[in-house]
Amino acid sequence: MARNPSAMKYHRQSEKRRLASRARKSTIRTFTKKALAAAGEGDHDAAEKYQKVVQGLVDKAAKDSSGTIHKNTAARKKARLARHLNALKAEHQA
Repeated sequence: MARNPSAMKYHRQSEKRRLASRARKSTIRTFTKKALAAAGEGDHDAAEKYQKVVQGLVDKAAKDSSGTIHKNTAARKKARLARHLNALKAEHQA
């Protein structure tokens, strides 16, 4: 454990950042699951709404200087979600 005041402050700050990043990533995962579940049930309007929410959350997590996720990771998450939703949509239409 940190002993000097500056190290203790750094530890408090890093813990705060860790919890914020963890919550941000959890929200992204939750809405991704909701989008995939909605598309799986055939509710493509809801899936598109959830997809827009996920895109906004991912962009914000990548844009922030907090470094929650890397910009390439954000692009990959968005592309994979879009590809998965399009495949499910095509499957239901066929």
